[in-house]
Amino acid sequence: MRRAVLLVASVLAGNAGACVAEPSIVTREPGDAARAADIVAVIHVDHVARLTAKEQAETDRLFTTVSEKPFVPPAPSVRVTVRRMLKGAIPVDAVIRNGATSCEVHLAEGGDYVLFAMKPAASSDRIVPMNGTFRLDKTRSDAAKLAAVESSLTHPDLIRP
Repeated sequence: MRRAVLLVASVLAGNAGACVAEPSIVTREPGDAARAADIVAVIHVDHVARLTAKEQAETDRLFTTVSEKPFVPPAPSVRVTVRRMLKGAIPVDAVIRNGATSCEVHLAEGGDYVLFAMKPAASSDRIVPMNGTFRLDKTRSDAAKLAAVESSLTHPDLIRP
């Protein structure tokens, strides 16, 4: 009951979807994210899988059990088509981990994105999008961000560390 009251209070306060993390998550500028990532690609999200019944049960348990330890909830997988590789490589059958919380990168089915990610530790691991990954719509702002990414990869700024 108390959890429901807190949820309703946060919805009424207008910040129900806000990410709260300690320490705060800072979104990198596109050029900085591109230089830090092992993988930079323009992708199209073909399919977002649903959580299995087992994953959903585990998610429900994690969000309703009081614990002082950090946890990583199960997250759906995303299948993508690579439109352009700008840095690194994505295997043909690669699966991407979709964000399960408001603090993670969430990819919507049918959308195009500029993906920043680190190379997975094992070939069977899912690729985890880095903070800074952004949706690529047909706007001037998104075109400018993509141009900043491309420029940072072809003309690295030698002044920055």
